[in-house]
Amino acid sequence: MIDKKKEKYERLKYIRELEKFTNRIYNFLNQENITKKDFKEYVDKIFKNLENIKKVILKSEYLTSLEKFVEKSANLPNSSKNINEIKEEITYEANRLRKLKRVKSYQKEKHKKRAIDNE
Repeated sequence: MIDKKKEKYERLKYIRELEKFTNRIYNFLNQENITKKDFKEYVDKIFKNLENIKKVILKSEYLTSLEKFVEKSANLPNSSKNINEIKEEITYEANRLRKLKRVKSYQKEKHKKRAIDNE
């Protein structure tokens, strides 16, 4: 019982940190006049929090996509892309992730009624 609680706690902590990283990096890139150097320093700073947390196996499509996004974002400052290309790529991916997270809320009301009737 204690092991299950601990696993659940570690899993939630890891997921929360991944989401915090995503939100922080997205919000940082929405600022004006950022340089690639500033971006690199910021990513290094916020990625340290994530390095201290134990990695957990994630199974859902959203969570695996989130994990891939964080890894990709952490490596972008070292790429040859300029800050505008990085900003565009991260914005696109972050919006796609948000849509994935709320995929259930995109179902129209009329379709929800049909699903209930079929059961």
